[in-house]
Order: sequence, then C-alpha cells, then structure tokens
Amino acid sequence: MPLTGFASENRFKLYFFDVGLLGAISDIKPSQILQYDYGSYKGYVAENYVAQELRASGIGALYCWEGRTSEVEFLLETAAGVIPIEVKSGLVTQLKSLKVFEGRYQPRNSLVLSAKNVERRGSRLYLPLYVSGRLTKQFGARD
Repeated sequence: MPLTGFASENRFKLYFFDVGLLGAISDIKPSQILQYDYGSYKGYVAENYVAQELRASGIGALYCWEGRTSEVEFLLETAAGVIPIEVKSGLVTQLKSLKVFEGRYQPRNSLVLSAKNVERRGSRLYLPLYVSGRLTKQFGARD
C-alpha cells in the first residue's frame, strides 16, 4: 500500500462510465438483456457495472491485479489492507485467480461479487453484484 506505488502506467483497462452505453455500443438488444442472453459479454458487462458503481461511490482510481494467467478484477484499498474483488456474471463456478491472489498475499478479506446471495466462507465474502456501490461504506475504502 498505497496501490498507486504498484501501478503500471503502460497497462490499463478501459471501462464505459455507463453500462447502458456499453450495451448500446456493443449492439446488445434490450430483449437479450432481459433474457440474459448476450453470451461472452456477460462477464464484461458485470465487470463494467462494478467499475461504474465503485466510481460513483467515490473511488477515484480503480486497480486490478494480474499474475501470469490470473486476474483479479478490482483491489479495494482500506484501512485494514487491500481487499481483492472477483466479479462473476452468474453463479460462481471457479475462482482460480482469486485463489492465486489469496495464496500469494493472504488478504484478511476477499470479495466475490456475483448472482449469488450473501454467504461467508472463511475470509471470503460472497455478495450480489447490486451491492457494489455500497462497498466503500461497508469496508471503509480509501481513495
């Protein structure tokens, strides 16, 4: 910490500031969204939604972590340390990247945002995607 000290300026991820614009530019029809039928875009839409909510809740800069073949979508910097956030578009299947991060850095808490309801397994907390905008209040995230 701080995460800014570990950021690579030549590597970055791009997000739309509004998930509706992402859907429009990707030509995802409203009927496809209602039927949850937009294929490989589901993950990117979910990730973009979380990015949008984190920014709207006051977090200025968003950080991710990449290993060789692993990626944790977001890192939340709090007074208690860094909390990795894995985003899944449906019910959780594998959390390979999060497990790699946890093994390497042993964070006190980890978050999985998905379609799953609230559940805690050890230091890992599963939350529904729609609570993304409340994470800064819940965990005291710092900007």
